[in-house]
Amino acid sequence: MGHSARSPSSGDIIRSTREGNPELTRALSAYLGVELAPREFTLADGTRVGVDCADDGQPTVLAQFSPLHGPMKSAQRNKVIADAFKLAWLRDQHFPDARPLVVLGEPLAKLFGRGAWLPVAFASHQITVALVDDRLRIRALDISM
Repeated sequence: MGHSARSPSSGDIIRSTREGNPELTRALSAYLGVELAPREFTLADGTRVGVDCADDGQPTVLAQFSPLHGPMKSAQRNKVIADAFKLAWLRDQHFPDARPLVVLGEPLAKLFGRGAWLPVAFASHQITVALVDDRLRIRALDISM
């Protein structure tokens, strides 16, 4: 079953009522220089999907957060992969001008070490990875191989 590649109209898009992570959203907004907020989209086929933050209108940024502070577990790794898949799907099928971005806590950086498959997969799907520290400082992670 395919989904329509048609971008949702403004009537298809609704603002999320969820609170999200306001401090991290503000930090990412400042880092990118664009106003971001939690968003929920209702697509043309009725599918609803939320992201931790995106800009208004037809989004140019779609972001998910995994601000892990502590030891990494397989569930966190799986969330990062699922978040990236969701963002890439949203971009590829509905928002072709959007940049998918996952913002990870520093401990998750080890998922993107040299020789690992994950950075190659993210780079091939044009998914940007950024790291956030305990003081909400954000920096891009170079995943190009």
